[in-house]
Amino acid sequence: MALPVVLGGVGTGLRSVIEPQLALSAVACVSLVWLLALLLRILYFRLNRHNAESYRQATEQVSQAWWKHHRQTVGLVESVLVSAACTTHEDGQLLFTSDHQPPTPQAAHEGRAIHLVQVFGNDIGERERNLAILLALQWHQQRDEPSAVQPLRCYWQGSLPAWQAFVEQMALCSPLVQLPEQPEPWEGIRTLDTVIDQLQGAPAATRVLCAGCQSSPIQRDDHLPAGEAAVLWLFGPNGNVRFSRGEWFSANAEQLSAVAKRALRQRGLTTPTDVCVSFSQPDVPELPAAGWNIKQHVQDANFGALERLQAMVVQTLAAWYAEQHQVPCAWLATDPHHTLALGIVESDDSAS
Repeated sequence: MALPVVLGGVGTGLRSVIEPQLALSAVACVSLVWLLALLLRILYFRLNRHNAESYRQATEQVSQAWWKHHRQTVGLVESVLVSAACTTHEDGQLLFTSDHQPPTPQAAHEGRAIHLVQVFGNDIGERERNLAILLALQWHQQRDEPSAVQPLRCYWQGSLPAWQAFVEQMALCSPLVQLPEQPEPWEGIRTLDTVIDQLQGAPAATRVLCAGCQSSPIQRDDHLPAGEAAVLWLFGPNGNVRFSRGEWFSANAEQLSAVAKRALRQRGLTTPTDVCVSFSQPDVPELPAAGWNIKQHVQDANFGALERLQAMVVQTLAAWYAEQHQVPCAWLATDPHHTLALGIVESDDSAS
């Protein structure tokens, strides 16, 4: 607006020098240029606004798609946990009571251990094979009605000889269960994520088997006694308990408190669950920052040292607690590829 006024003033002052028509033409040209510049400025502003809104919408769509995928779950159809502390669902519920007494570690020349009395052998490999056999027997005993099971995939945490012992025993006691000679390796939270992907939209009868066993070596200087346990999960599209993808934490990569909040958001929760099943993590000083109830249900005294099998044990106990009490239950443990893995298990009635 100032530009035409200035040009008008200049034209008036130079009227005696410049012809009126020429001055008028100059003012018109300058005004046209100014109008064109204004239109270009408005167009530039509107295009920026449009691009910003399009980017916001695209980002929102990507975020919604990520959360939709991230919140997918899988159903736990059957589960088995064999250890010195518990071998049945009823035994597992006792671990959450205040009057529960953990098993007494056995003293040996090399150190302390929490071993099953049903498992024999001094060699780690032999004990794990016997653990696998005991796992097969317990699964067979727990099954209400023998039925054909041919898993889509089988994942195993442990040695190949232990898996072969498990398969051989299942062939003897449950011939309708068809298992491969060689399973795929269990890779912690990565494998759980893969299993959830495989069962999305699958037929209701589709099954994925995840199992493992471990007998930890006895070490004199270890602050925990050597532990041993065996775990089995049979997953399907539907089940009484829902397993989520969970979250992972790596030291120096992200704040543990942020990871814990994302795990809650994954299941649509705003506050931590009342119960969190875990093992102590003395090498993770950030643990209290998670804000979860991580001290009340620590399983060190019940299971001893179970480095590679920690997550499967606490997830099984969390699933049993969620099914029994119909409330979400959190879990936290080590992971093969990350410092920690954590997540929440829900009963089908409480799942969102």
